[in-house]
Amino acid sequence: RLNIALIHAKPFSPAGKGKIERYFRTCRAGCLAHLQDSDLVDLEALNRRFRAWLEGEYHVTPHRGLDGMTPLDKWAATSDNLRLVGPMCDIDTVFLLEATRRVNRDRTVSLRGHLYEVDAALVGEKVTLLFDPAVPPERPLQVRHNGHDAGLATWLDSHANSRVRRHGDGLSFRKGDGEDS
Repeated sequence: RLNIALIHAKPFSPAGKGKIERYFRTCRAGCLAHLQDSDLVDLEALNRRFRAWLEGEYHVTPHRGLDGMTPLDKWAATSDNLRLVGPMCDIDTVFLLEATRRVNRDRTVSLRGHLYEVDAALVGEKVTLLFDPAVPPERPLQVRHNGHDAGLATWLDSHANSRVRRHGDGLSFRKGDGEDS
């Protein structure tokens, strides 16, 4: 949705990771090596010390890789290419992962080893599931069909679902479950 590609480097290919490895080396030598015990009290103190080093030293020091420019100057010179997110953008959904699935005849879709139920009108259709991998699977997922919101996919309780028989378009409970068939 933001036209950003996530490209992973191949394992054991240092040439593709040279810039970040160099940055980590600079951080270790310039910031981490000079930490004191008072900087390690908690995460907030460590972050405060790191930001002070980043803004006070790293961003204002000329870099050979930037043809002698400072990172702050380089960013200022190229920031006109920066695309800002509009005020109407729902930032919570922008960073959700997407997976395309075909809805099974029993109106379920599978995602990451879990089954979810969707609207019966979507049976046989391809849908896009929007999800956050850090959220427990029991939380509902957003469903999109043909680019439009199609409700929520709810986590399938397989035990409760095992009591339901499907007859064509209708549903009924099995005998002995306390419901009439």
